[in-house]
Amino acid sequence: MVGFVERAVQRLRQDARFSRNRHYLALSSPEGRRALRIHRHLRSLERDLSSGCPAVVERTPEGVRLVLSLRGARRTASLTLAEFRLLCTSPVVRAALGEAAAQA
Repeated sequence: MVGFVERAVQRLRQDARFSRNRHYLALSSPEGRRALRIHRHLRSLERDLSSGCPAVVERTPEGVRLVLSLRGARRTASLTLAEFRLLCTSPVVRAALGEAAAQA
């Protein structure tokens, strides 16, 4: 992940005052739009993990594959190592993933 994209995703996840509307110019660039997309994806994964669905973490050459077992469905998310590290900054995700989150 590019430095700006990673920093923007960190700020979006940690700082409630770092809003899309207030920082429109910075987040309207291609890198900013990528940061917003990654942030929404990680937030969605965090929401699913907080609901208590079981998850399996698989290491791949490209990064990490996260397989969530939902009611009657299965969700597979492919993440880079940087995205997985950002996801694991949440205490809810660390509790849900256990040992796999500690290895990130």
